[in-house]
Amino acid sequence: MFAFADQLSSGDGKAESVFISWLLWQPRGADLASEALKEVQKLARYGAADPDISRLRALFASLAGLDGTAH
Repeated sequence: MFAFADQLSSGDGKAESVFISWLLWQPRGADLASEALKEVQKLARYGAADPDISRLRALFASLAGLDGTAH
């Protein structure tokens, strides 16, 4: 689902735009926290090398509840 993350580099778009697009493509009734966790795991392989990807991973982590906030 998130194959185009491989093409992201610093300065190419905003993490928030990618995150919103991902949200809009989720099917009705999807477990968003569970799906977000999958994206966090996919993005983990990039480490902290790119600030855009780090921000995107943080957005997914927040939705997955990994940052300690309740959603």
